[in-house]
Amino acid sequence: MDLDLVAEHIADLKDGKTIICPTYDFANHTRAKETKKVAPSKIVVVDGILTFYNEKLRNLFDLKIYVDSDADERVLRRAKRDTEERGRTFESVMEQYITTVKPMHEKYVEPTKKLADIIVNGGMNEAAFMLIKAKIESVLCEKEM
Repeated sequence: MDLDLVAEHIADLKDGKTIICPTYDFANHTRAKETKKVAPSKIVVVDGILTFYNEKLRNLFDLKIYVDSDADERVLRRAKRDTEERGRTFESVMEQYITTVKPMHEKYVEPTKKLADIIVNGGMNEAAFMLIKAKIESVLCEKEM
């Protein structure tokens, strides 16, 4: 994953520039030939498990939200997605999960939780959602001035 490119793209979007975003080929585990044109907007949502890992990228965010979900839920969602949408076997999904996904999550993703402004646990968290809503509204009002 090219986190420096992601940071460059987020900075460009914040500066009001359109970007040409690469896409990923999950079947071949590589960057695809296709790209996607992304126009800037008042609010840019960046979703990804490693978005807080890169300091340069992390510092571009106005609000950092970590969505904490149960490990059992994560593995089940991954198995369902990878077998149904990506044509993988259950055995290959489990092998990848045990050998790389779980250890890398524990080493690189879980520690970044402490860098978040808000941690949303699985299920409904009304207080967290109200904080997020207030921040988005303040950004929208600020950008209108």
